[in-house]
Amino acid sequence: MPEVVQLSNRRAAVMHAEASTDELPSTFERLFPAVFAALTEQGVSEMGHVTAVYHTMDANQMSLSAGIEIGDDVEPAEPLQLLELPACEAIKAEHYGPYDQLHQTHELVMGHLQEIGRTPAGGPIERYITDPEAEPDPSKWLTEIYLPLE
Repeated sequence: MPEVVQLSNRRAAVMHAEASTDELPSTFERLFPAVFAALTEQGVSEMGHVTAVYHTMDANQMSLSAGIEIGDDVEPAEPLQLLELPACEAIKAEHYGPYDQLHQTHELVMGHLQEIGRTPAGGPIERYITDPEAEPDPSKWLTEIYLPLE
């Protein structure tokens, strides 16, 4: 069940992309390993959760940032960019299951937004809590979905 929570500020090393809905899986399959490799090459050993931030979305095209959360002491270098997510109120929902079903949880978040009569302050954020390589059962994968609020 979605709920309103207080998000703390977060930083992520990211790469940006434009992708259609159909291209999204291959875009993430390309970007997340590239960000991890670049951070490792830059000597970063402590990394947080893998995350995706959707800047714009329409029926079939989105602008997004995909990356890994990093600490305050990390300054990513090219080809990475720093994405700073400010503290804010947000709707949070937890999704257990495969990524191709995330749209169902996004719909719950949007329904909750209408119920509480608030306005989004940006696009959704997905934090992938479960590592699919460590947990092969997709029904156990946890993804947190946040929608920042004005």
